[in-house]
Amino acid sequence: MVVRSVAIALIVIGASMLLYNGYQWWDQIRVAVHDPELAMSIADNWDDRNWQKPLKQGVDTDWKPEIGEEIGQLIIPRIGAILPIIEGTDEEELAKGVGHYVGWGTVLPGETGHAVLSGHRDTVFRRAGELKDGDRLYVKMKDGNVYTYQIRKRWITHAEDRTVIVPKKEPILTLTTCYPFDYVGNAPDRYIIQSELIEVRTPAANQRLK
Repeated sequence: MVVRSVAIALIVIGASMLLYNGYQWWDQIRVAVHDPELAMSIADNWDDRNWQKPLKQGVDTDWKPEIGEEIGQLIIPRIGAILPIIEGTDEEELAKGVGHYVGWGTVLPGETGHAVLSGHRDTVFRRAGELKDGDRLYVKMKDGNVYTYQIRKRWITHAEDRTVIVPKKEPILTLTTCYPFDYVGNAPDRYIIQSELIEVRTPAANQRLK
C-alpha cells in the first residue's frame, strides 16, 4: 500500500512538472511573433543578399537601459520573425525575448562596437538555422532608429568558447544560441551568426544614412 502511494505521488509530481515546463515553454514561445508580412514591411529590399559595403562607425548614444527593460525589436524578414530585445541575458530576461548581452566590451545595437544578442534555440531562435550569409537583420530601437545588418558568417563552437563575445572596432551584431537545435538538455555547443552594420535609418531626419 505504501509503495503504491509513493508511486502515485511520484506520477503526480512528474505530471505536474511536465505541465509546468510545458506552460513555461509556451509562455516563452509566445513572445516570438511570426508575421512574415509585417516583418517584410520593414524594408523593400529585405531579400537582397548581394554584398553591401559595411559602415565603419555606428551612432553615439549615452543611453543606459535597465536590466529587464525592453530596448527594441529584432526583425528577421527571412523567417518572418519579430522578437522583443530585453536588456540582460539571465533566465528572467531570456524568458521575455532576445537578451542583449551586457559587459565584456559590448555595446547597444547601432553603436560602434560589438552588440551581442542571445536567445533560446527552442523559442525565439528556433529557426535561426534557416538564415544564410547575406540575409538582413533589422534592429528597431525604442527611439525609432532602425539598424540594418547583413550576415557575413555563421559557425558552430563549443559552449565555453570565450572568443565569441569580445570587443570590436566596427559596428558588429552577433546572435548566439545553443546548438544542436533539437538537442534535449543542456546543449554542448553554440550557433553563432555574425553580421555587419550596413545602414542606419533615423525617423527624426526621415532619411537613410549609408
